[in-house]
Amino acid sequence: MFESLLIVFSLILALGLTDWAEDRRTAERVREARAYLVAEIAANRALLVDDQYLPHHRRLNSLFRQASDAERPTQQQAMPVFQALFETGIHVAPLRDAVWRSASSSGLTAKMPLTEVFLLSDIYRQQEQLGRMSETFVTGIPALLAGLENGTGVKAALTAVNLHLGDITASEAGLIRQYDAALARLDPDGRLRREAATPRPGDGRATTR
Repeated sequence: MFESLLIVFSLILALGLTDWAEDRRTAERVREARAYLVAEIAANRALLVDDQYLPHHRRLNSLFRQASDAERPTQQQAMPVFQALFETGIHVAPLRDAVWRSASSSGLTAKMPLTEVFLLSDIYRQQEQLGRMSETFVTGIPALLAGLENGTGVKAALTAVNLHLGDITASEAGLIRQYDAALARLDPDGRLRREAATPRPGDGRATTR
């Protein structure tokens, strides 16, 4: 009888230890995924605030807003404004989403708190929308330029670019706010970001003497 109880107890203990070990492994994978997500979000935020993205879009938006506010803008008035656009382009920010897609497909996001998952889902959905906005605008450029060149659609061309840039700047500014909220939630003390910035032996960033 005692031996039977001992066997049953041993089996239960072994199963418990197996579950505990699996839970530990899952928790570690979730922690790693969270660290990589923090790094990805921080990188995307740094990209958007760089001078060639949101600040650049705000400058262009200001130029096109002023030009489109004119009652009857002429082709001669519009061309210098468009020239400022053509000199460097609008610049579409290459925002990353590889970590999010990997974490989602592997099921790790199912192990994270729902508040974090909802926050991250909103961020990456907004990134996709920003990308689609840029693609839609690019496909409409030939029609805008045709109207600008023949002088019949100067006001429409200026207004269309102004509205697009307004949408872009609003979306990018909103994303930055969402990034800040996510970083405050996922890495409130900045520890994960500091760890990511710390060189480790063998990772290619450590220096040798």
